[in-house]
Amino acid sequence: MIDKKKIPCIAGSSGLVGSFLIENLSKLYPKIVSISRREIKFSQNNIFNTIVDFDNLENENILKKIDHLYIALGTTRKKAGSAKNFEKVDYHYCINLAKIAFDNGIKRISIVSSVGSNSNSNLLYPRTKGKLEEELAKLPFDHVSIMKPGIILGNRKESRIGEKIAKYIFSFISPLLFGVLAKYKSIHANDISKAMIYQVSIGKNGFFQLEYEKIMKFSKK
Repeated sequence: MIDKKKIPCIAGSSGLVGSFLIENLSKLYPKIVSISRREIKFSQNNIFNTIVDFDNLENENILKKIDHLYIALGTTRKKAGSAKNFEKVDYHYCINLAKIAFDNGIKRISIVSSVGSNSNSNLLYPRTKGKLEEELAKLPFDHVSIMKPGIILGNRKESRIGEKIAKYIFSFISPLLFGVLAKYKSIHANDISKAMIYQVSIGKNGFFQLEYEKIMKFSKK
């Protein structure tokens, strides 16, 4: 059963998965905290937005009264402008936030990564995600759940042409993916958010990596 006395915090609440986390969590908890680089105005009166400097998180006093942390931060190589800036957002911001969360007594976190993540990959995106997962595994949280989706479905506020093309292609391919290939199926952001909430709020202690089938399983719970 969900403990409504807990206070969840979402980093990346303006993004696709983050927006669904906000929507779903606001129906379950009396108080939700969103941290962002810019002000976000929410229609729900139980969501409190705090503006932070992700480049200087060690100077921020944001997580002392938080119980659960959801990290849905992410960008693209094109939007970031360089590989270095991409890694700053998708790796450094995320792992620094996780470390600060642990230092402030947070025991349970969930984060969005990607299918095919591999710290030894020659490709920037899977390599960055793989490095992040390896570092998260070193932090002794009671619970860590890592979502590893393929193409994420849903309407983004920003336009990503490459992603739109990929979504179109995978709309035909996904039904044909079975067995070991099922993990590459496209999945809706809302399903990811529901699986994250179930895992953090009710899931067992441990370190979990969830691909398509497990994400769908827990999203229905």
